[in-house]
Amino acid sequence: MPMGGAAGVLAVIAGTLLATGLCVMLHYEGLYRMWRYAHGHTTHTRRQPVQVLLAIFGVMALHMLQIVIFGTVWWGLLQFPGTGTVANIAHLQWHGALFLSSLSYTSLGFDALVPMGAVRILASVEALTGLVLVAWSASFAFLLMQRHWRVE
Repeated sequence: MPMGGAAGVLAVIAGTLLATGLCVMLHYEGLYRMWRYAHGHTTHTRRQPVQVLLAIFGVMALHMLQIVIFGTVWWGLLQFPGTGTVANIAHLQWHGALFLSSLSYTSLGFDALVPMGAVRILASVEALTGLVLVAWSASFAFLLMQRHWRVE
């Protein structure tokens, strides 16, 4: 069933809110669990740098999963007319949607692949979400390193 006009815009807004909400909750839960793990295993001084390294890998995994969440929403929305298109792509495949998502999440920009129509809402909110979550990750890493990398 084709979507058009307001229905397409509403679908994009709903998908954007869903992806953003999932990513923020996933990020919160992931950082909370990593923090608890790091603080629950601080008895051995020599293992503390390993905990920071594991946390950084965990943060990277969170960001990659969030790109997958947004990419899946990109792919799903672009299957329906009225939600928008991406210039220079006739038919967007799932891996292409992941690429678009990574460009938007990291705020790298789209170059020749330009979102058109209502999906521009998704692109701009994903960029804002990525910026906020990367900053949150940086502050988490700073606090963790501040605690575990003390000079004795």
